Amino acid sequence: MAITKFRSQLSIMSERAPVYLEKAEITLTRLQKSAADELKEVRQQSEDACRKLRASSRDALIVANERVTRLRSEVSSASRKVIVQVRMAQETAATLGRTGVDKVQKQRHELENELRRLGAGCHDAIVATGGNIAGLGSQVSAASKQVAMKLQKARKAVIGLARTIADKPRRMREARWARENDLRSLLASSLDAIVVTDSDRRLVAANAKALELFGISEFNFRNFTLDAFVPNFDWSDPSFESQEARLNRCKIRSLDGGLRVAECQFVAGIVPRRYLCKFLNVAPYKITLPTRAKGMRAQRR
Repeated sequence: MAITKFRSQLSIMSERAPVYLEKAEITLTRLQKSAADELKEVRQQSEDACRKLRASSRDALIVANERVTRLRSEVSSASRKVIVQVRMAQETAATLGRTGVDKVQKQRHELENELRRLGAGCHDAIVATGGNIAGLGSQVSAASKQVAMKLQKARKAVIGLARTIADKPRRMREARWARENDLRSLLASSLDAIVVTDSDRRLVAANAKALELFGISEFNFRNFTLDAFVPNFDWSDPSFESQEARLNRCKIRSLDGGLRVAECQFVAGIVPRRYLCKFLNVAPYKITLPTRAKGMRAQRR
């Protein structure tokens, strides 16, 4: 049964095979025709491009030949001019050479005559000054001794000055250390509030009284400037740049907002680029009421 079914299918496929082959041949013929048309079109385009390129190349060659011909004519004319100028220069040089030789010979004769006269004059001068040379030699030796002594003194002075200059940084460091030690002692022993600032009025050192007055700790006081605690103060006063102590009345505001008044003593340059600020007689800040406000307050009582 299966064999019969297989044979029937095989017969059907054998009948349909010529139809499929015919369709495949038709499709292949169409593809070959379209490929031939496309190839023909591409060939036509390439031939047109070649014709255009040949035409443009021919025009470029014609223009280049014209320019080369023009340049050749210009170069030939320039070379002729150069040859003419070189000939003229050679003739001029020859003329100048002959004139120069005559002048040189004439000047040579004149110089020889002058040398003879100078030689005779020098001989007479040497004979006349022969006796003075010995005296000059003794004077020169004495002057050389004096110069040697002065040079030795100058050398000693320069060596001493160099030693002083070389020792100056050490002496300045020692003086600065001594000032800083004195400043530390002052901060530690003072009963008044003292702070040290830099040229921008930023706090760089403070004793316990100052930290308590400003309401800050020793760990964060370097984050503040003196302006934060002494507001509305005229720092443009030239007295602040003086090394003399100056007393001024100022208002102090602590970090928690409390207000106090004190006598502010400022000293500049205690250490290079350092300013000392001392606060004396610190007292609470009292707000004074106007006279009218006082009268109204008394009436209320």
